Amino acid sequence: MSTSWKYELNQMDIVSESNVSLAVKISLRHDAGLRVMSASYPALVPIYTRYHIVHLAFMDGFTNLDSSGAIKQGDRISVEEVLATAKLDLTNVWLPAILTLHIKTSARYKQILPKGMTPFNTKGVDARITAYDTLSKNIGVEAALAVIKGHVETTYNLLLTTREQQTDAKTSTSNTSGTLEVLRTAAMDMQYRDLGFIMDNFFDIRETLFSLVFDLVSIRSSKQVIFTGKLGAGGIKGVLAYTFVVTDTMSVKLPREAKLYLSNTIGGMTGTPITVLGNIKTLVNIADFGVTDYANFRYLTVVNQTTLPSSYSVTLL
Repeated sequence: MSTSWKYELNQMDIVSESNVSLAVKISLRHDAGLRVMSASYPALVPIYTRYHIVHLAFMDGFTNLDSSGAIKQGDRISVEEVLATAKLDLTNVWLPAILTLHIKTSARYKQILPKGMTPFNTKGVDARITAYDTLSKNIGVEAALAVIKGHVETTYNLLLTTREQQTDAKTSTSNTSGTLEVLRTAAMDMQYRDLGFIMDNFFDIRETLFSLVFDLVSIRSSKQVIFTGKLGAGGIKGVLAYTFVVTDTMSVKLPREAKLYLSNTIGGMTGTPITVLGNIKTLVNIADFGVTDYANFRYLTVVNQTTLPSSYSVTLL
């Protein structure tokens, strides 16, 4: 069907067509974002509820197909991407729910999280994955945490499947892959509907909510991974919001010396800064920021270190 109006086109569906891993990443981010923001904006609760149903169906389809070996190697999602989203759920949804029922000094809390957040912050990928299985088992049969346990188990199963990706994956399609495409389309269409809901019901803060519940960098075209802007003397600027993984890199160029921060707040200057010299195109490794919680530390800030006006160009690679 041809169309003459760009707003009729579902960008989530368009960018993720024939790219299962991108669709999974977009869906993970949207589901987690809605879940977190619905706590502050009750009008989003039914929107999250309806999306979560199609999201889980899509995740189950992806898990089943990946387990069968029918997903192409290039279509697989990074385990770090799943871990980043899982950490967002853990810190913003699951942990507060547990604390509502059991204070940190209680015996039950220590039974559920005997080592606190430490197991989820270790450097080893397998240890972090196991931590989610342990959390599920420690919750046990407590009825008040049954829903949380279900989310944890779903996350753990997806992490296992992602971790066990086969290097000699088959490239053939099947009826299962056809079903997955239906599930992908359903999830992306629901996101398109959510876009309209947020625009209508949260018009005054729509830009803020869009950045919190949609994976905008992934949805945008490749040309839009380039971010440019101006900086005043000693100026501080929030450049972008993006859920990075430890292996990500970016190219940065500024006419004057500046410092970069990967912060948990827009325009924040927390964490380890990286100095970029003027007039030198610099390759920046995200790992050099020393961040472990990529789900929350997702805001890139640039700080002009001189008393002269400057500018910046940041390209996500």
